[in-house]
Amino acid sequence: EDGSDHANVVTMCCVIKALTGWHVGEAASVCRERCGGQGYLSCNRFGAAIGYAHAAMTAEGDNAVLMQKVTTERLMFFKPSKEKAEVGTVDLDNVESLHRLLEAREQVQFMELGMKMKKAGAKDRFSAWMYHEQDLVQSCAHAYGERLVSECFSNAIDKADASLQPILSELYHLYLITVVQKDLGYFTTSRLLPIETGASVGRVAADLCREIGPQALSLCDAFGLTEEMLSAPVARDWVSYNVTDNKGELS
Repeated sequence: EDGSDHANVVTMCCVIKALTGWHVGEAASVCRERCGGQGYLSCNRFGAAIGYAHAAMTAEGDNAVLMQKVTTERLMFFKPSKEKAEVGTVDLDNVESLHRLLEAREQVQFMELGMKMKKAGAKDRFSAWMYHEQDLVQSCAHAYGERLVSECFSNAIDKADASLQPILSELYHLYLITVVQKDLGYFTTSRLLPIETGASVGRVAADLCREIGPQALSLCDAFGLTEEMLSAPVARDWVSYNVTDNKGELS
């Protein structure tokens, strides 16, 4: 209310907007592929979904620009923590252990970027930031955003109805292991995650998908999407739709 958290809230909004836009784009593309030829039909609305996703992925041409702002703001208020940077033994079956791994990555990357910017000095800061360390800048923003999502996910589970906590906990575990899997190269080469442990990440992710898979439709129903909101043959009675020759589209 007093505005003291304004900068932090703006940074959170920026990173959530970027990560959400990329996620929606990936989800729409993967869903279209899984629907085969039906995914090409405009009546099934994948084209619109992908188009909207691309609108969300754009900020001055690319969400990567927005992620630069995220890293800039976070770096200004960053406080190194030796405790958080030391992850210890990683248990891939333990969500708290995986969350600590995300915290450690964020700490290590921001400390590295901070030292490089300090070394560059005011004179060479722009060049170092834009032309030499941009991959690290982007990675820092992702590390912050994914750690933030992890914290919010955990808090939401704590507040959820007891009957929903088991499936939400599995989804949370899958989220964490997916983040690690996507950035497995960094986690292992930075020695935050031993190579031997990293070799099991894919297996853990696959096992979780098999466990959650049977509940996929129930999880989709939980969003409460109405028939009018779906409004696509592939999401409704696609058998009846294909009884007659629609020549590929609705007439």
